[in-house]
Amino acid sequence: MTTSESVAAPVRRTAHGSAAVLAILCTAQALDIMNLSSVNMALPAMARDWDASPERLSWVVSAYSLVFAGFLMVAGRAADLYGRRRALLCGMVVFAGASAVVWASTSLVLAVVARAVQGAGAAVTVSAALGLIGALWDEEPGRSRALGAFGAMGGVGLAFGLVVGGALAGSVGWRAMFAVNVLVVVALIAGVLALIPADGRQDQSRGRLDLPGAALVTLGLLALSFALTRLGGNAADGPGWAVAAVAVALLAGFALWQRRAAQPLVPPAVWKRPNLSAALVVAVFMYAGWVGVNYLAALLLQNVLGFTPLATGVAFLPLAVGGTLLPLAAGRLVPRVGVRRLMLFGLACSTVGLALFSLVGPGTNYWVVILPILVVLIVGLSQTFVPANITALSGAGPEEQALAGAMFNTALQIGGGLGLAVLSTVAATAGGDVLAGYRAGFLTAAGISLAALLTVLAGIRAPRRPNG
Repeated sequence: MTTSESVAAPVRRTAHGSAAVLAILCTAQALDIMNLSSVNMALPAMARDWDASPERLSWVVSAYSLVFAGFLMVAGRAADLYGRRRALLCGMVVFAGASAVVWASTSLVLAVVARAVQGAGAAVTVSAALGLIGALWDEEPGRSRALGAFGAMGGVGLAFGLVVGGALAGSVGWRAMFAVNVLVVVALIAGVLALIPADGRQDQSRGRLDLPGAALVTLGLLALSFALTRLGGNAADGPGWAVAAVAVALLAGFALWQRRAAQPLVPPAVWKRPNLSAALVVAVFMYAGWVGVNYLAALLLQNVLGFTPLATGVAFLPLAVGGTLLPLAAGRLVPRVGVRRLMLFGLACSTVGLALFSLVGPGTNYWVVILPILVVLIVGLSQTFVPANITALSGAGPEEQALAGAMFNTALQIGGGLGLAVLSTVAATAGGDVLAGYRAGFLTAAGISLAALLTVLAGIRAPRRPNG
């Protein structure tokens, strides 16, 4: 199946092409992603309230991101089996309820547990929203534009999470951001109930959720995310490697169970779609380079060029703006150019931009050198992300849209953790001075991006043009 072929929608078509429905789904995406970054601005105030050390306080951030990454695949499959609108509403209710608990928390432990539950709610919400987009926008160019808008709102969430979190934490207090979560979700739920048609009665022929498989993959992904987080800070971390071994064992057990399960979590036919498998590999490589190089670039600007933390944040503003606008352009280009060509262009830009960053050193001018490199990088990411996402969804059947979207998002999360662990290790062990380590990291990131480009060449079959 190509991007030009339609996907049957399991809900009535009265919401098809609705700008209001897309606005609801995009706002939900932005809110979930905002909660990955906004809490960073509240950590100093939380530390004062609970007299907590930085190590303990970091779990307020990690609990959300770890559970979000680990729960995506199960959430996607559940949405496909039991109804995407139902899953969307359930995810929103869980997210809002957990936000209320964090708002009222009197201890760090309670806040961390609630943040973990909030991450699970976000995983369900994002997976169900992607599944609804795949079902309701089942024709080009509408699907590409809808996915472009959805991807853009992820950039908006990350960019403005720091702004909104800082504004609220610095004025009315850090608890206000969680109260805002509840108010926004209540409005979104009202919109879902009014505008998105109800799911039909559950079709028993779709099967049931594979609970053993769900447990294995969720625990495996949680362990893998935790291990990558530990190893990203210290490649010699013994507990990190031990957890990584547990993660490999759990994921291997999941793979073996899927071969014998009567109703596997991931149907065997899904793995037989070469475009989907290749898109997942591209997602891992793409995000590994992107997340890792953001980390290295921030250190480079501060430790080598002497930027303050505030100046570094301002220097990265073009990434936030580009990450908001350029996915929209990619969504409009896909029907004209095709997913394969656009991905190749995007990855070529990323590879060149990452390689050029290895030339930055003391005295490098931001406006003449660094800003153009940042522009090339964000063009590359945006023009890769959207067609890769479309490729992952386009090969999925009508009852697998949310699962395919969840698999793509899981690949992104794994890639981000893997990239941070690998590139930080390369930078720390490359030898020479600090700048030599950073340069080795940037060149490694360029190599990862090149591997993604070769994956597209070898594994992505060019789809038919919509009017071809």
